[in-house]
Amino acid sequence: MVSGRVNIHGSISYAAQNPWIFTGSVKENIVLGNPFVSNWYASVIDACSLTHDLALFSHGDNTLIGDKGITLSGGQKARVSLAR
Repeated sequence: MVSGRVNIHGSISYAAQNPWIFTGSVKENIVLGNPFVSNWYASVIDACSLTHDLALFSHGDNTLIGDKGITLSGGQKARVSLAR
């Protein structure tokens, strides 16, 4: 039997080891239906090292990602998922 207690003061986040990506744009995968806030978005892109990746994509963050992120490398999938 395992038991314990966790006290959280603030917020928590979960980043799965196997990133999940849905069909849509890079931006849609990061924002995930939340309101778009440009300052927050720019800081997330920087913090998750996506600036270089977005420069490589033909349409930047509006580039469409195929089913399950088929058009992304493993590292890119992980960075997009972390940015979410």
